[in-house]
Amino acid sequence: MMKYVIFQSSRWVIVLAVTILLAGCLGGGSANVFYYSLLTSQQLKVEQAVASLPDVELGIGPVTVPDSLKRSQIATRQHGNQYTFDEFNRWAGTLEKDLSYVLGENLGQALGVNKIGFFPWLSYFQPTYRVMVDVTRLDGALNGEAVLGAQWVVADSNGKKVLAGGKSEYRQPLAEGTYTALITAESQLVAQLSHEIAVAIAALK
Repeated sequence: MMKYVIFQSSRWVIVLAVTILLAGCLGGGSANVFYYSLLTSQQLKVEQAVASLPDVELGIGPVTVPDSLKRSQIATRQHGNQYTFDEFNRWAGTLEKDLSYVLGENLGQALGVNKIGFFPWLSYFQPTYRVMVDVTRLDGALNGEAVLGAQWVVADSNGKKVLAGGKSEYRQPLAEGTYTALITAESQLVAQLSHEIAVAIAALK
């Protein structure tokens, strides 16, 4: 009999706890989730014309990122190799596609290129140059700086002959300790990488 009473009491405690939790979820306001995308050089108002190559067609991609960044939550670095992924601050889309688009827009502006294709492009598109980027790091600390590490290659139309390339790391202090400032700083780093690639492409002509 005593066991039955204890079981009954425990069961009502669980029911009461669940009821309180549900009441809190339904009654209280849920936290807002903020979605971000990278900014182009034009949006940042830092675009720099490097050359005018209207006859050039650019193929962007593939652009790859580490597996740790293939998630919607935005990554911040804490200590050494420790990361935090924030549930309430997320990428609006896929980071790889966002990077590809921003790189394409930045390079188009810097080089005066109008025809840009993104990997995988349709068979009729034959780029003059193909830009491939392997991002090794894109993160930052809210109380510090943003960091972009990348290896990049400019190849011929088929991607078989390397014409230029490099391994780069850029750093940008945050204007303030917010996710908006982090994404702005990361966008500025992508703009710097785009400029470096644009200079290399202009030198090929």
